[in-house]
Amino acid sequence: MQFVPIVTAALLQGGDLADLVREVVFLALIALLVILVTRRLTVPYTLGLVVVGLLIGVFNLAPEVRLTPDLVLFVFLPALLFEGAWSLSVERLRENWKVIFLLAFPGLLLSLVLIAVPLHAFAGLTWLDAFLLAAILSPTDPIAVLGLFRQLSVNEQLATVIEAESLFNDGVAGALYQTFLALVLLSINGQGLQLAQAWGQGLSTFLLEGGGSVVVGLVCGFIVTRGVRLIDDPMIETTITIVTAYGVYLIADFMHMSGILAVICAGLVLGSYGRKHGLSERTLEVTDNFWAMSAFLVNALLFLLVGAQINPVQFFASPDAYGLLLKCALVVCSVLVSRLVMVLLIPSSFPPFSGMRLRSWRFVIFWSGLRGALSLALVLALPLNVPDRSALIYDTYAVVLFTLLGQGLSLRSILKKLPSVTRKLID
Repeated sequence: MQFVPIVTAALLQGGDLADLVREVVFLALIALLVILVTRRLTVPYTLGLVVVGLLIGVFNLAPEVRLTPDLVLFVFLPALLFEGAWSLSVERLRENWKVIFLLAFPGLLLSLVLIAVPLHAFAGLTWLDAFLLAAILSPTDPIAVLGLFRQLSVNEQLATVIEAESLFNDGVAGALYQTFLALVLLSINGQGLQLAQAWGQGLSTFLLEGGGSVVVGLVCGFIVTRGVRLIDDPMIETTITIVTAYGVYLIADFMHMSGILAVICAGLVLGSYGRKHGLSERTLEVTDNFWAMSAFLVNALLFLLVGAQINPVQFFASPDAYGLLLKCALVVCSVLVSRLVMVLLIPSSFPPFSGMRLRSWRFVIFWSGLRGALSLALVLALPLNVPDRSALIYDTYAVVLFTLLGQGLSLRSILKKLPSVTRKLID
């Protein structure tokens, strides 16, 4: 599976081969320059990509670029999700499962409500649209945060909580996204439901899709792990992981289940059980490098292409720019408040929190709740016939911009002032 040909073939509409090659070279060069500059500045590369993406949009440097829902769903998402699940340590996940479960499941559902209610009450969104946007904004993106954590030697347990919470947030939010999107599409097609009916159908759809997706992902991951035990060739085994990431997603989508949850579960099985019992050390090194490169490339393309499509000049030139700006501010505030409330619910009795560490760790978890690639991918994957699709994209991009630039840039100075998070726990 080659990412660049697949992505760029879908990016250009009506372009010839020369256009295709120019876009590939242009985007790859930009991504390369960004990562080189941000590394020298010790700044997470995703922050640099956001800024560069904005500049591309402002100066109209990539007019031929187009992102389609199918491109986002079937090319970007599987790679992003599988890499996150593949690299997660299951041992550390097991040690901190209580906090991770609280944040990723009941905490996320509470956050969903706290985001949707003010959007419905003050931004004029329907309940379904408000919950759809809340589901889009629920996944957190730890890429920028974890890179900074490694630079500052932040406690591994704290890093694991943030990384694992993000991964499971992705799965739950993805299933909720598909549930609310299905209800929105039903209402568009004139099949309006009463509130009780909508909630009942939404809950049953969520449970069916979520539970079925978990089963599909776990079964596929286990079967692939047993199969690769018979092979000892890094190239073949790495290719199998690529086929698994995209194949599981396609299988779940064909069965009308959540491909997001299925890919995460398959990645967890391969990255933990398969890492120990199916893959050799030589294969692991090759596969780790491949997926690290793929995650960077997919993130780079996604941020750059979103910036190319969302031109801030056009946004402020809109006759309703003031109203859109107020709505974006409301969305950002709702996301921050919901995140704060979710984190404040962490009991002090849950390990590894104790004493003074609880307050500092709570704040770091709250301020590390950045939104990024998955939220962008979900909103861009909305069908073109969804009402106010453009407004939802602007709202999502506003949250991503604020969290990556505002929270992301300030996190370094905050961590340096919190010694309880930058030293290892003493057993």
